[in-house]
Amino acid sequence: METKNNLLTIVPNRLNIPLNVGLAGGDLPARYFAAGAVLFLTIVALPPLQFSYSTVKILALIASMCGTILLMAGLVFSQKTHFAGLMLIGAAFMMMGLAGWSMPWLAVLFGVIILGMMGQNFMTKRCGINKLFGVNSCSR
Repeated sequence: METKNNLLTIVPNRLNIPLNVGLAGGDLPARYFAAGAVLFLTIVALPPLQFSYSTVKILALIASMCGTILLMAGLVFSQKTHFAGLMLIGAAFMMMGLAGWSMPWLAVLFGVIILGMMGQNFMTKRCGINKLFGVNSCSR
């Protein structure tokens, strides 16, 4: 099963990263789940919504536990969910820390930056972390 993307003709491959994000091993669905979790955590961290820090902390811990499960699935069961796990763990803990240090807008900005990185992976189907680990989820 080969993944094709029409956006690749528009976006040049400047980092020489091959097309390596696809459906094999649950990589793409795990990335969608991680992006949804980070989006939800970013919305909850918005100061105008006035969620307490305890709520943000509990949701961030749940998100990081989900990221740990995705990372374990990638490392132990040979699935291809490394990227989603690493991004979810790091983003959740960083956002929790920034919200705890009374910098909720910085936590929201960090969440938006992480979502932008994930969105770039969705659009180009290329990932440097997959290249680092030697993972290609475009084919089995």
